[in-house]
Amino acid sequence: MEQLWLAFIPLFVALDAIGLVPIFWTIAQPLPPARRRQAVMDAVLTAFFVSVGFLLISRSVFSFLGLQLADIMIAGGAILIVLCLRDLLLPEERLPALSNSIGVVPLGVPLLAGPAVLATMLLVRDQFGWSVTLIALAMNMVVVWLVLGLAETMHRWLRPEGALVISKIFSLILTAYGVMLIRRGLVAIVA
Repeated sequence: MEQLWLAFIPLFVALDAIGLVPIFWTIAQPLPPARRRQAVMDAVLTAFFVSVGFLLISRSVFSFLGLQLADIMIAGGAILIVLCLRDLLLPEERLPALSNSIGVVPLGVPLLAGPAVLATMLLVRDQFGWSVTLIALAMNMVVVWLVLGLAETMHRWLRPEGALVISKIFSLILTAYGVMLIRRGLVAIVA
């Protein structure tokens, strides 16, 4: 059970479901309630299958390209740091125009199944194994589904400022996680 929580927590931080609420609400608010619910389901299913697909092909692709996990840890850590610093230090960017498939793009990929989640998935899989990783991913996707399903209520409760503060805290934690990935990758290469 402890391994499951140790796998769940970094994925929870990487997914940042609460920080995604204001973004989701901004792009989904004009939609009718049924379409918003469908967008949430599309986003969760897309992110889940993209993440699992990435796990399935990652070893083959890495082997073909001559990459090691340490290389991916360093690259993933650097990407996490850049993305998080951008989120922490630069003003908010405007999202692309609303489309009919907001659940797939941009919510499912890259907002949910983006570099942070994919790099974290690799680390969790190699540390805890497939079954723990898939269960932790599924648990996190249920959390995302619940949080985004309650987005209107949460947005009213947290207000945009509260959701922004929580998102920034998650970005700070994720920056530290990126540093840890780089450190572990460098230690693995040196060893």
